[in-house]
Formats: sequence, structure tokens, C-alpha cells
Amino acid sequence: MRCERREVTATRGERKVVSWFRQALRSANRDRHRPATIYVNGRFLQQPITGIQRYGRELLRVWDELIDSGEIDSEQVAIEVLVPRAKVDAPKLRHIKLRQVGRFKGQLWTQFELPAQSRDGLLFSPDNLQPLLAPLLGPSVVTIHDLTFKLFPRAHTAPFRLLYGLLISNGIRNAKALITGTEAERTNIVDHYPRARDRIAVVHLGARSEELVASNQDEKSNNRPTGRYILWVGSLISRKNPQGAIDAAALVNQQMRLPLILVGSGHRGMQKPGIRIPDKDGVVQFVNRVGSSDDVITLYRNAVCLLFPTFYEGFGLPALEAMEYGCPVITSDIPVMREVCDDAALYCDPNDPGDIADKVTMLAESSELREKLRRRGLRRAAQFSWERCARETFEVLHRVITGGAADGPNGNDIQRRSIVKS
Repeated sequence: MRCERREVTATRGERKVVSWFRQALRSANRDRHRPATIYVNGRFLQQPITGIQRYGRELLRVWDELIDSGEIDSEQVAIEVLVPRAKVDAPKLRHIKLRQVGRFKGQLWTQFELPAQSRDGLLFSPDNLQPLLAPLLGPSVVTIHDLTFKLFPRAHTAPFRLLYGLLISNGIRNAKALITGTEAERTNIVDHYPRARDRIAVVHLGARSEELVASNQDEKSNNRPTGRYILWVGSLISRKNPQGAIDAAALVNQQMRLPLILVGSGHRGMQKPGIRIPDKDGVVQFVNRVGSSDDVITLYRNAVCLLFPTFYEGFGLPALEAMEYGCPVITSDIPVMREVCDDAALYCDPNDPGDIADKVTMLAESSELREKLRRRGLRRAAQFSWERCARETFEVLHRVITGGAADGPNGNDIQRRSIVKS
């Protein structure tokens, strides 16, 4: 009897082992067939729309279209956007999941809840900042738009500069791959962080915003400004040099009536530029920027020029947007703006209001020059697209999440074949 009972006991133990093994095998098979997940830090969907927010929104829009067409294989890679529990202004997405998680907001959410929620996939941060814990919990990719905290520190308040200096430096040092918008900015990053050289991909931003185009379809004539004007677009911060544009406009208006319309607002964490307004009425008009407003495209299309005498940019999206909508561009003679605009702009010394004013006067007095720059601008803008930007950005993410090299030695050796369904 005892021997018989031992035999029965042993058989039950064997069955337990076999059952456990089968469950583990089924679980392994499920994990093997589950798509890899790219988690996107979606805090930008809760912020006012400026250049960085436009970039993030356009990436999501195009990726959603690529999933819909089958160009991104949703059986291999899933994209999920994580955001705090607060109001979200997201583009319409059919295939990309948006999930609100956590209890915190702001940097507390970014630093603690975001990495915890994304630890089983790849975390992509499109807005310069990734969590300090991200490298410890899983692979990460971050887009570094600029190094303002290093290259133009006076633009920031001291606390903002210290915080962003810590977070951006951490991301550059520890992310599996980095993305930046221009060769000029890649040079800046490598100059300050030489070990990042082989992890940086240059991916140019796009031109036309489909959200802006859609919102502009019902444009009404009474939205159009009356008379001729100069246009300035951007955040009202010192590195974008709104004061230089204002001083130049004051000089221009000593000779002709040509008001300056400034479209923009302040920015959290930035030093107030202390703008001085000329005494003459009507020389300067301020418009609070709303990213999807009908008026934005209307202003571009009807301006004598976009005046963009910036001191420092990572890309300079307003200049590209202006060219896309047929607006002649006057911008700073600095490497990044040369890279974006090529021969489709007039270049000025951003430190010399007199030189800026001379370029504006030259353009305002010559319809032939305006038309030449308009045609060149349209051709130049056609070389940039959000579709190309999104494809190349996804390729960097895909290569990291599948264990491949982030990019080649030159930082831009991107193969696109792996995103296409076989």
C-alpha cells in the first residue's frame, strides 16, 4: 500500500511539473508574438502649440497613417502615447493608443511615473527631456532640439537652466539613440558631448502642417490684415530677437508705412526679453499665437516677408513654414538658417538693426525680388516633409527596439526597409 501511494504521489508531482512547463511555454509564445511597444512621452499634448509640440503632433499623425496603410507593421510594433491625467489636446488617431496614467503632473510625472509605465518597451521623448531613471529601466531615444541652456544661457531663468541642463545632459549621455533636426545642431551637440557622436541621427523637420491647412479651409476675408506688413513668428524670448525685429521695423517706418505684426507669446522658464516699443503708433502689433488658428496661414500668405533675425535656433520652423506658404524670408546669417533656407532667403546680421532694416526695405521696394524669393521658397520647402521626418524618426526607434545599431558612423545612416511589412 505504501509503495502504491508513493507512485501516485510521484505521478501527481510529474503532472504539476508538466503543467507548469506548458504554462510557461504558452506565456513565452504569447510574449514572442506580442508586438514590441514604443511608448511616446505625450506631455506635449497638454502644452501650448509651438515648434516642439507641432513636431510631436505631426509624428503621431503620420505614424497613424503609416499603420493604417500597413507600412508600419502593427503586428511587430505598437505605438502608445502616455500622458498625465489632465486635459489632452490630441490629433485624431485611429491606431495609436493614448493612455492617461499616474497621479502626478509635470516633472514629477515625467521622472517617476513615465519610466515605470514604459519599462517593458522603448521610451521615446520628442521634447528634449527624458526621465533620469529611463536608462535603468529600459532603452530610450530622445530628440534634442537645441542646447539653449548651454549656447544661449541668458535666455533662461537660473532654476530652469539648471534643471534643463541636468535633464538634457542626462538624456544625451544615456539614451540609446539621439535625434536632432539639423547638421548644425548635431555639430553643437558633438562639440559639447563628443561621446554622443555615433548615436545621433539628423532628421529634418517637415514643412506643411496638415492641421493648419485643414483649419484654414474656411478662411474668411475679414480675417485678412489690411495693408502691407512685416511678420514675425515665434516665442517672445530673447534668443529669437524680437527686439531686433522691432528696432528694424522702427527704422523702416521712418521711410514707409510697413507695420510689424508679432505672432507669439512668452514661454515658461524663459527670461522676459524686456521689449521696448517705439513711440510711433501702429509700428508694432502683437497677436497671441494659437497653433491651429486660421489666421496663422493667412498672415504668412499675405505678409511682405517673414522677419526672423534669431540669434540661435535648433531648426527654425517659422522660416520653413513661411516658405511653404509663399512668404519671402529674411533671416539671420547663421549656419542653421543657411541649412534650412539655402538660397531662398535674404540673410542679415541679427546684431545690427540697421542691416535688418536695409534687407526689409530692399524686399519691400522690389516686387521682382519678392517673387524670386517666393518661388525659391516654395521649391526649398518642398524638400522637407513631415512624412519623411516621421519615417526616418520611426526607423531610428525601430532599429533601437529590435537591437540594431542606432545609426551609422556619420549619424545619419538610416535604412528604411525594416518598417515595411514583408
